[in-house]
Amino acid sequence: MRWPRENASKPLSVNPFRVSQAVGGVMALQGFFRSLPIIYGAHGCVDAVGELLSRHYREPVALQNVTVQDSNLIFGGSESAQDALELAISSFQPELIVLIGTSLTEMVGEDLENDVKRFVEKCGQSARGSLILSLYMPDYEGSLETGFARMTERIVEAVTERTGGTARKKRRNRINLLAGPHLTPGDVMELKEIISSFGLEVITLPDLSSSLCGHLLIGSSKLSRGGVPLDYLDKMMTSSITIAVGGCMEGAARSIERSSGIPYRVFPSLIGLQASDDFFDFLRKQSRTEVQVKYRWQRQILLDAMLDAQAAYRGKRIIAALEPDHLLGLSEWLGEIGVESFQAVAPCASPVLESIKGGALIGDLEDLERLAAGGADLWIGSSYGEQGALRSGIAFEPMGFPVLGRLGTPLKISVGYRGTTELLGRIGNALLDAERSVRK
Repeated sequence: MRWPRENASKPLSVNPFRVSQAVGGVMALQGFFRSLPIIYGAHGCVDAVGELLSRHYREPVALQNVTVQDSNLIFGGSESAQDALELAISSFQPELIVLIGTSLTEMVGEDLENDVKRFVEKCGQSARGSLILSLYMPDYEGSLETGFARMTERIVEAVTERTGGTARKKRRNRINLLAGPHLTPGDVMELKEIISSFGLEVITLPDLSSSLCGHLLIGSSKLSRGGVPLDYLDKMMTSSITIAVGGCMEGAARSIERSSGIPYRVFPSLIGLQASDDFFDFLRKQSRTEVQVKYRWQRQILLDAMLDAQAAYRGKRIIAALEPDHLLGLSEWLGEIGVESFQAVAPCASPVLESIKGGALIGDLEDLERLAAGGADLWIGSSYGEQGALRSGIAFEPMGFPVLGRLGTPLKISVGYRGTTELLGRIGNALLDAERSVRK
């Protein structure tokens, strides 16, 4: 396989925007009801992860930690891990616990899988109601996207093992939806509504739309609030098909197929006219139901908006630093609307980067600033890139993770006809604002 190029002349990352895959793993766990991630690492790790997620979503995040002490280097940390698990079970009664290993845990040499196994054997009945797992997520590899996908796949595998994963009678009107990390809770909510409009029951995992969407709940909890319950995931084995949105979610979809024989369909992106048409056509054939009138109207509105926005987009040059799946969706949509040039930087390697028109460089924000020096009309990326855009004198549009200091980010929609129309307006207005500032 031919991978996208890396900047071989750089021995180190100068201005990184890569987010640790542990953050992606914790994010995914927020989409499962009454779950509790426990990070095993330095004390600062859990504070950094929790603060970053809370600042982006403006919601409390379920998270605990086990701190690696000096004594762990000599005597091991098995007892510390088991004490943390016992405290979590006795105090919070979570449905799902995942002990997340970090780079420091690997350096110490902890065997987290064995720690979890010994704890379950020791506790017996008291831990029987909870699913307890472990997963290493070191910082030196992957990114938020890989962490999110790996955590989802690990939970899917554990659920199928616990339920038997044998062939069961399938229901044609039931669909599994694997929502990638580039989708906001608002995006997930929109997709669930679209699928339901065809008379289909949708099982979403992870379901951030019911946990990090900004709803008010009475009382405080150390566990995730909202999300899909584990016992409900048993129905996942009776679905007729699995939809994976984003290439990174194919691993979890493949795991479901192996265990229960349920076929899957990967949609690399649901941004843009063609991608939305393909999605609606798939749902129409799957449900044997026609598209509702409101979505036909939304398509007409999108077409009209594309005609209106042609002048704002035509001939523009856009650069972006986002996760691979997000970059692919953005590049395909911008090609539809007439953008002259799209150049991208990704934080890590991914097979989907091969499909990005114009290619993608695996690098950091310094690399994006070098692309900006060649001329660009708009910089798209997380809040980490805002200062770089300012230095380059280029208009900036926040997107991806994290987006800090702005309201309503988790509820923004960019999928389907309605979401593409909204995205068309957001990016188009940013380009028009940039034109006006140049004239001044």
